[in-house]
Amino acid sequence: MLAPDPDGHLPGGDSLRRQSRGFVAGSELHAWGRFSRDYWLDGEMGELVTILDLPAPHIEEPGFGGYFREECDAEPTIFTFQDGTYGPRKL
Repeated sequence: MLAPDPDGHLPGGDSLRRQSRGFVAGSELHAWGRFSRDYWLDGEMGELVTILDLPAPHIEEPGFGGYFREECDAEPTIFTFQDGTYGPRKL
């Protein structure tokens, strides 16, 4: 479901990367980050709930998770992770 459409018109793609999170006591801290840019039909947006339910309990640091935007909306909706769950925050 998160695989980008090879015939799609959206730039970006799909990747899982090891990211630097800074330094502590001379050692670099790392975390995994995922980037995906996809076009979903309105009827498929409910699947986002299923996808976000999977990593939410395993995210150690609360904070920014990403964003989504309905096709006709001018502003995106940001979602954040905290306490093993996630929630939207409208800009």
